[in-house]
Amino acid sequence: MCRSSAERLALCLLLLLCGASAAAAGQLGALLSPGPLSKAHRSLEGAKCAQCHEAGRKVSATRCLTCHTPVAERIAARKGVHRQVTECVSCHVEHAGVDGDLRHLDTARFNHATEAGYALDGTHARLARQCASCHTGRSYLDARPACATCHADPHKGALGATCTACHSTAAAFRDARTHFDHATARFPLTGAHQRTTCEQCHKGGVFRGVAFASCTACHTEPHEGRFSASCTSCHTTATWRTQTVQHAKTAFPLKGAHVQVACAKCHAGTAMTAPVRYGSCAACHVNVHRESITGDCATCHTETSFRNGTFDHATQARFPLEGKHTALACVKCHTTVSADNTVPLARRTADFSGARTECASCHADVDPHKGAFGRACDACHRTATFAAKDFRHPQAPDFFAGEHRAVTCEKCHVPDRALQPARAALPSFACGTCHTDPHLGQLSQTCETCHRVDAGKFAAAAFSHARTQLPLTGRHETTGCEKCHPRETRAFPSRTGTAVRYRPTEATCVTCHTDPHLGQVDQRCETCHTATSFKVGAAYRHTDLDDFFQGFHGRYTCRDCHKPERRHYPAGDGLAVRFNVGRACASCHPQF
Repeated sequence: MCRSSAERLALCLLLLLCGASAAAAGQLGALLSPGPLSKAHRSLEGAKCAQCHEAGRKVSATRCLTCHTPVAERIAARKGVHRQVTECVSCHVEHAGVDGDLRHLDTARFNHATEAGYALDGTHARLARQCASCHTGRSYLDARPACATCHADPHKGALGATCTACHSTAAAFRDARTHFDHATARFPLTGAHQRTTCEQCHKGGVFRGVAFASCTACHTEPHEGRFSASCTSCHTTATWRTQTVQHAKTAFPLKGAHVQVACAKCHAGTAMTAPVRYGSCAACHVNVHRESITGDCATCHTETSFRNGTFDHATQARFPLEGKHTALACVKCHTTVSADNTVPLARRTADFSGARTECASCHADVDPHKGAFGRACDACHRTATFAAKDFRHPQAPDFFAGEHRAVTCEKCHVPDRALQPARAALPSFACGTCHTDPHLGQLSQTCETCHRVDAGKFAAAAFSHARTQLPLTGRHETTGCEKCHPRETRAFPSRTGTAVRYRPTEATCVTCHTDPHLGQVDQRCETCHTATSFKVGAAYRHTDLDDFFQGFHGRYTCRDCHKPERRHYPAGDGLAVRFNVGRACASCHPQF
């Protein structure tokens, strides 16, 4: 489109020659044209310049919009990319050649939602860079957002033109069943209907006109017309089984296990409204007890499970079920067993007549004593474990505690003693009956004087040295027993062997301690020493020397006069503190 002075001159000449012939005008237009028009405007080549150019003016937007009416409409509506356009030639330049591009569109930056008013989302998103997939004509404004513009309608117009009522771009159109919200339809799907495939109701792809006013439109009526057509009075869509029948309003409310029973179990072969016997359990249940119990079943059973009943065995049968008896099924004790014992426990007939309470009536084949201790098993055994470990001897409970608790019965009640005639003769409680004497006769057989059964390994927890000839005081209290009572191998009162020596044991100091004075003093060590520290105490006083240690001599300590000397002593030669010093002054003061 011309913009230079030469172009304006050419336009003037064109107007001057307006009276010339059409052919001459076409030739003149071709001479004055700055270049060929694009394919879209090829029909305007020659003398049709005035179609776009106004006299003395540039290309007018008004002339362009006269032909391009869709663009004019969008400009007037202020929509799309032309919503603020005033001059067409600012973007669309002509006379650039036959193949010149008049439409400059950057598809990478073009926002289809904002500029075209139609968002490309979901499965349409991949078409954002493939404009020709939808815009098959030259103009981008010819395309319409209706689905039928690009997609064939498989419903043949039966569901209208608003495809978005069922379909969305989030999934392929063939997968609309997984996204369609049936709640927007006239028949919302609930319960088991939600798991029904579309084809089960919409046969042949028919989506309109499907009958749904009554359940029998899809479901076969199993009651053979004995009830009204309103199935929802008893059933719900949750499972299509009977759910809402208010049996509590009938003469027989359903409780416990009866709630789970199918209707046909009781209402069999008759109309549902026909009377059903319910006055006694026997109307529906077989009496598995036969003639042993003929009374009301509710005495023992409840509707909760028909198994674990409310029968109080302690008061009604005078035999409390305790320990392992608690978990036993009734037929374990109350049963009629076939001769070959091949009938499964669950199918045996529970016979409650003639049951006995003696242990041997059920445990006759497991008596390990072979009847030697009679039939009163509960004298030793309990139902908690049936083991005799819970038995406590009533005659001497303390004796059978502690270390004796873990001793098995057979340790004392050996087979020879377990014979029936010898039951009254209990084993002796004397320790020597079961235990050998570890002291080999040095001490008495009254073991409980020192040992206790509740002490680990029968330790001498009851022994006290205060009861002996030498009560332990001072440093003797912390001295180990083996210091005075060593383990020796020699002849003992009962026999020769190895044992701790307890007797004979002297109570004198020299029995355990050597004489550090080498015979200078007698062996009555307690005259000067005590067991507290074995040192001469500060309270010691020289016999008959009170006058000597008065005054000047009173400040001296023992070692000032009694000093260690190596010499001959009464017990032999050696180094010891010399005690025999004498009262003469020269004994300590040689200068005198």
